[in-house]
Amino acid sequence: MRTRISIRNKRVITMGRKTLVALCLLPLALAACERMKIVDQLTIVNTIGFDSYKDGQLRSTVLYPDYTKSKSQENIQIRKTRGKTTSMLLYRTNEQSKNPIELSKIQVIVFGEDFAKKGIGHIIDTVFNNPMIATDIHTAVVTPSARKYLETMKKYGSLAIADTINQNYQTSSLPRTNLHIFLNNYYGHGRDPYMPILKHGTEKNVYVNGVALFKDDQFKVSLDNNQFFFLGLLDEYKHMGYHELPIKKGSKKGTFVLRTMKNKPEWLNIKPGPEPEVDLSLSLNVVIREYPDWIDLHHKKDITLLERTIRSNMKSEIAKLIEICKKNEVDPLGLGDRFRARDRNWEEKKFYKEQYKNLKVNIDIATTVIQAGIKR
Repeated sequence: MRTRISIRNKRVITMGRKTLVALCLLPLALAACERMKIVDQLTIVNTIGFDSYKDGQLRSTVLYPDYTKSKSQENIQIRKTRGKTTSMLLYRTNEQSKNPIELSKIQVIVFGEDFAKKGIGHIIDTVFNNPMIATDIHTAVVTPSARKYLETMKKYGSLAIADTINQNYQTSSLPRTNLHIFLNNYYGHGRDPYMPILKHGTEKNVYVNGVALFKDDQFKVSLDNNQFFFLGLLDEYKHMGYHELPIKKGSKKGTFVLRTMKNKPEWLNIKPGPEPEVDLSLSLNVVIREYPDWIDLHHKKDITLLERTIRSNMKSEIAKLIEICKKNEVDPLGLGDRFRARDRNWEEKKFYKEQYKNLKVNIDIATTVIQAGIKR
């Protein structure tokens, strides 16, 4: 009898505990329902652009899709504001929208070229550090201004900036960058941030036209498509870019095209000091996509000629890229950070003002042709 009462009591206690847990979780469930947001009742910003304006003011341009319109209608909306602070810019944008502004799904933040050259520090300190904004979004410099660039995108019904940037670093030679990487390079010691430069192509499509190198918060140097190909080769992420090279065999001259399939850069034998020195070892696997008909890839001599030409060209172009960085005191490769790790007395200001210009980089490139394409 005592056993039955004990079992019954245990059941009552167990049920009581379950009820108590359920009652404790109920407010959380109700709170979760209360925070639920309906897409049709929000203005979900896709792209926001910033420009400098007269009297120290800022100018913002916002693009967002209107999900309440049918697919047959023009559903990209644009809002334009100006003010002295980013908070007021967003507030005034919200005043022009029929639904509340939502920043958590923003994909791209762009800067007009002139504004980027003056410095985007205020945006970094306010917008970039907004907890509502994810760190995997893209940033870019656009020409001639963010306002005109986004107006053209609105006119032609396109929101393709994020997809275009993604495609260019996944299947091409654009160095990988997003807000997380930008902020890591911006706040980190011994390295400088960069972001792509965009313009409109002949069909008013999004076109990656280069890479903007920053010193602190200011756009200082632009790299063209050929130059950022080599910056991409030295990136820690794998890139598969195309590159066109001249080739000569006796009196014959021509051009061939390669595609990089694997790149592995290593910085070795780092020697700090007034005249710092480092060895760069770069291993490349390439596919020859197009070549002159007087090159026979079944002959070892011609393969050797191609590999020698690739090594010579790569070594020369990488050396030029490093000289551009040294001349302008920008460090997108993070070389200062590598020396900082080897020198406990390393000072950032002293390194870039006194030592960086004397930096010697010994470049060694190993190239392997793994596949051939077509003759032309």
